[in-house]
Amino acid sequence: MNLFGIVALSLGIGCTACNDQSIGVSPMLEPPLKPGQILDKNSEYAKKWPGRPALFKLKDNLILAIPPQFNAFWRQYDRWGRDQMTRPPLPLKDIPQMPLIGFQMFFPDFSGYTQDNYRNEFDEDMVSIVDVTPVTMAEAEPGAAGHHVPNVLPRLWGGSQPFISTSYEEKFGLRCYEMLQLPDGMGRKQYCIGQRDAANDEYLLLEIFLPPFEDWVRFPIMQAKYFSKKYEGVEVVWRAHVKHLKDWHRIDQQIWAYIDAWNIAKAN
Repeated sequence: MNLFGIVALSLGIGCTACNDQSIGVSPMLEPPLKPGQILDKNSEYAKKWPGRPALFKLKDNLILAIPPQFNAFWRQYDRWGRDQMTRPPLPLKDIPQMPLIGFQMFFPDFSGYTQDNYRNEFDEDMVSIVDVTPVTMAEAEPGAAGHHVPNVLPRLWGGSQPFISTSYEEKFGLRCYEMLQLPDGMGRKQYCIGQRDAANDEYLLLEIFLPPFEDWVRFPIMQAKYFSKKYEGVEVVWRAHVKHLKDWHRIDQQIWAYIDAWNIAKAN
């Protein structure tokens, strides 16, 4: 069994009554700990650990059950201490549709929040998936608005004042173009294009800060934003510290591996 089959089984996510399209979870999930580590039961992490994934419906073919450690679950409570997330058990039809979702994961193994890192506001090893948003396949049409990379590039070069140079450098499997006409004090940036999915000929566009960094830059980031044809149209935005530029493809692959593994729509 592959890694993501194991993930699905460990969550216990499945159609417990396929005739009525219900989602059940058994048993409760335990907080992730290092070998030999003891859970600090006085920590906010332990006190608010929900033990069940959060359920999000983006479209009929994309319903995600995200394990608790991949969101800041300790912040998902109202002022009366009630968990605001939708969690199993629940009929599929009752899962509310969301305009977008996000989650977080951490180097080196793309695990989630732990009791060791959950208080870190700026963690250089965190990858933040800012949003996964359902969009229409119309974005894939030539010249359409949106973030389909083949349509974005002509806009960056177009007009009397191009936004990026036509010359480029290649690094880490990316083709990187200098951003032009940045205001003073903004430092240097590049737009980098890379093939994220060879089988489907899909690309992403990364915006990255370049060293030497301006004094105001305390946390130089790279941000990817692109359209994918997967699940009949999805827009993805993710961010990470620019020191992980060499790992851009591994990051993106892992994001989709999780999305595919957490998708419970396909099993129902």
